[in-house]
Amino acid sequence: MTTKQRSRGSRPTSGDGPLAALLAGHAGPHDHADHGAPKVLVARSVADDHERWAGLPGRVVDDDKLGRSVRECSDALEVVATRSCDPSLLRALRDHPPPLLIVVGAVDPELESELGRLGRGRTRVLGPNAALLLGPSAGEQGLAPVACAAHVDELARLCRALGPTRLAIAPTPAWLPRWLGDPRLSAHDVVGYVPAPALELGWIDWLEQLGERELRQLLVPLGVPSVDLDRPNSPQLAPATVAHALERLIGPTYPAPQVLALLHEAVRRHLDARVPGSAVAAARPLNADPSHHDPAALALWSQARRALPRLAEIVGMQRPDPDLSLRIPTAAFLAQRGLLRIRESERLLAGGLEPLEFDDSQLELIDRADAVLEGAGEVLSDHESKVVLRGHGVEVTRQAFANSASGAASFADKIGYPVALKALSPDLRRKRELGAIELDVQNAAAVKRAYADIVANVEERAPMIQLDGVVVAEMISPGVDLRCGGLRMAGGAVAMFAHPVVNAPNEPILARSPLTPIDALLLAEAVLATVPVPARRRASDPDVTVFARLLLRIDSIFRHTGDRLLSIDLAPVRLLDGEREYVTLDARIVQRPHLEGE
Repeated sequence: MTTKQRSRGSRPTSGDGPLAALLAGHAGPHDHADHGAPKVLVARSVADDHERWAGLPGRVVDDDKLGRSVRECSDALEVVATRSCDPSLLRALRDHPPPLLIVVGAVDPELESELGRLGRGRTRVLGPNAALLLGPSAGEQGLAPVACAAHVDELARLCRALGPTRLAIAPTPAWLPRWLGDPRLSAHDVVGYVPAPALELGWIDWLEQLGERELRQLLVPLGVPSVDLDRPNSPQLAPATVAHALERLIGPTYPAPQVLALLHEAVRRHLDARVPGSAVAAARPLNADPSHHDPAALALWSQARRALPRLAEIVGMQRPDPDLSLRIPTAAFLAQRGLLRIRESERLLAGGLEPLEFDDSQLELIDRADAVLEGAGEVLSDHESKVVLRGHGVEVTRQAFANSASGAASFADKIGYPVALKALSPDLRRKRELGAIELDVQNAAAVKRAYADIVANVEERAPMIQLDGVVVAEMISPGVDLRCGGLRMAGGAVAMFAHPVVNAPNEPILARSPLTPIDALLLAEAVLATVPVPARRRASDPDVTVFARLLLRIDSIFRHTGDRLLSIDLAPVRLLDGEREYVTLDARIVQRPHLEGE
């Protein structure tokens, strides 16, 4: 920090200065002496509140003198911690905005908005109703985790469940990943909750730097926004993508402190047990031997299985896991699903996936796909979309375009019966509801009748729709239907998405593009884990690598076309148990207007 006086509001925000000041321990919590320039100023009411401020260094001043102290310290400050902001302190903060302001009390919305504008928005504000607690260093209690929560009382419950923590913070701020990447904290696990307002893309940047250490992070998103897959550039896309990134290794987790504490303990035990001579390995629970079960604990475990039958039928949930403590049996049951997902994620991380390869024969098809995009409108028809997909190696139905009943019958004869007929229009989405699709058509005469029916239904029920003709396509044998693709986010990045097509509510699972092979495997596994097939992992279950390669191919289209595309939607793609691993049944690509595109 320079001591040169800067103009009002011009002070830049330091990258890790506040964290360094908080962890450095320059002075005790009640040290009034001026030994060098103070970096942390703490109001006395804050310093005395051990539920919100404990173990942290700082120069303590009376609350009514905090504004004057801020002016005196000026640019030497990194952190100001206060319970509230009186007019004197607020004026001082406007003139000398610190990199970090912590407010442990409640403030009204108008003041909260005013604090958010400090330093022209460059001051980070933690709070209102904040807590920041410093625990033992690595040498005192090992690598104690970092804990975070949406509320102070929630943080207190989490800390009691976890035991000693290196740092505990609430409410979880969107900028916390920058602190977690600091060498002072980077070796510590992170356990806690990330509320919806804090779900910013910086979390994904932090996760991507962790490598295998990502397996140890247990962050539960709270308030995941719902996403409309028909709306590119939706403001909900980015936070929803971050939420799914946080849980991509453990899946959705019940947000109870004891569940997180037991799961964190089990994951550490599972990972550390592979290290020769590990103390954790020597302290494994005795769950592996049923004779060592406490009967009362086992009874509660069994009751949890009865109460949650869909969870209980998952392979691996039939008995307590040896890495999980049964001190709280019901919490252990809820945590075990996350532990199973961790192990499956670990297997995927170890196995990997070969990157995509394109040979010279593919280049001609890609050129044709580019030509279709160049000549198409903003919304491509199903037929145009499939030409683009086929150009990039995505399997689509064998089909042909017809603009007459006789032409449709002729194409059907070539494709082979049975066939499906559907209206061709970039504006038509609900084909089945409008009578714009006919399935399992068996012969030429039936094809002609189906063609006439489709045209008549569209003209009657959607007269404003542009009908370009009818597509004749092969019928595909039954399989697992999924919807997948990608959507452009408001900031320009792309969110890949996928979910099963089932007669039950389910949310899309998202991942930020560009996808690595590991990203694709984890996304594919997360989606297939939600397919309602009892006891997955049978020989006939969908192959996660097949779906992962499809996701990589969709992602490659976005990479190849730059920022031209707004969305790619395969709705559905069908995973098959046979020589053809999957087939895209319907597709829709939306691109920017040509005046905006490159």
